[in-house]
Amino acid sequence: MSGLVDLKNGINKIYSKYAVYINPFMKFVLALMVFFIINTKMGFMDKLNNGMIVLMVALFCSFMPLAFMALLETLFILGHFYALSLEVTIVAAVVLFLMYILFVRFTPKESVFVLLMPVFFALKIPYLLPVLAGLIGTPISVISIAFGVVVSYLIDWALANESMLQSVADENMVNRLRAIVDAMLGNKAMICMIISFSIVVVAVYTIRKLAIKYSWLIAIFVGVFLDIVFLYIFMLKYNLDYSVIGVMMGNIIAALLAMVVEFFIHNLDYRRTEKLQFEDDEYYYYVKAVPKMGVSPATKRTPSKTGQDSRKDSHTYKTANGVRRTT
Repeated sequence: MSGLVDLKNGINKIYSKYAVYINPFMKFVLALMVFFIINTKMGFMDKLNNGMIVLMVALFCSFMPLAFMALLETLFILGHFYALSLEVTIVAAVVLFLMYILFVRFTPKESVFVLLMPVFFALKIPYLLPVLAGLIGTPISVISIAFGVVVSYLIDWALANESMLQSVADENMVNRLRAIVDAMLGNKAMICMIISFSIVVVAVYTIRKLAIKYSWLIAIFVGVFLDIVFLYIFMLKYNLDYSVIGVMMGNIIAALLAMVVEFFIHNLDYRRTEKLQFEDDEYYYYVKAVPKMGVSPATKRTPSKTGQDSRKDSHTYKTANGVRRTT
């Protein structure tokens, strides 16, 4: 375990020192992966399939906010839809535009969930993102998660109905638009997955905020369990075509990857937990201090009150072993 902690600390030191270079590189890799998977999965517009264009766009995204990358991803998707069908492009543009307004308004810093959802759907592990959203985001993250699910299902639906969309059947545009809208609104698998993922986000966030031991690990396992249970319930109730093995294995992989994330950003040593009691003229303060793994015990600092007399600057605290100290 100490070796893993040393490795984590070493990686954190390297990142802190070279963050100005690492962050653009990570954005570049993310953009390259996102646009490559979109082109590979859709690929209807030949101009967007050009590797040089993808490379240039990814380089440009490396210096831009993630919200801007999400906007470019939307434009790429609409470009491929336009090459496939004008009607599906109109429907997709309206849905994506409305959701993008909500997304930018409430969750601009969580663009990565929208960007990665189509990628993780392609990799068959979309179950990881709601768990991560609950760990490092807020309950409002359900907006970006829902956005990503809709985009992913829209792409899959277009691929499944490519021949119908490209047909020259004698139908007017209104009828075709109505058929597309009805197909999306009636997609119970998409709606049920949004509901399940939203429950996971809220549950994981609520549990990891609790002042209990191993709250993050408990939140991960509860979130994965709830996702499996609700997806199976929806599968039986609405006869959905979820893969039983796929849901189970995808959630297991999601739990393992989430534990890796937890190790790097929230790895605490609960064996060295201390309970401190602070006292001043107005309040008593009861504090539970849990050190991070690998952090040496340090002298506890009490709050100071500058600009007041020495009597009010005096604080008393008691450690876990009952010894009271005054500073």
